Amino acid sequence: MKKYFRIIPVIALLIILAGCGKIEEIVISELGDVLGTSVAFSEQLTQIDTANIEKRYLLNSKDYSEITAFVGTAAVCDEYVIVKTDATEAMAEKLGRYIEEKRKTYKKYRPDEVGKLDNAIIETYENAVVMIVTADSENALDVYKEYLKK
Repeated sequence: MKKYFRIIPVIALLIILAGCGKIEEIVISELGDVLGTSVAFSEQLTQIDTANIEKRYLLNSKDYSEITAFVGTAAVCDEYVIVKTDATEAMAEKLGRYIEEKRKTYKKYRPDEVGKLDNAIIETYENAVVMIVTADSENALDVYKEYLKK
């Protein structure tokens, strides 16, 4: 009988620990708000509409189920995009190619901005892909990871 009383607290602890950890899925509006308020960007970012998102990142409506993007002016390369998709790896690759193309442009146009692109964050989680470009990339990654823990 004493053996059972020793096992019960262990089982309870395992159940509690299993309940802690990461969120089930990213809520785009929530994560967008968290990034917009907790990460330093060079200027105020503006949310762009779906048509401009598709044009900017070379996407079409079949590539995603939900998407949002906040961008700065052409003077800076600060931006973030959050995409829900069934093809996270393919989307991460597309965003990686976007970063590479932008890096080529900014090397000529604004070489002082290229460091942000060199440290761009592209993360996948469940059915979502997040890309963040900022000089505050270390903090941005911490904010993103903290969001996943809630």
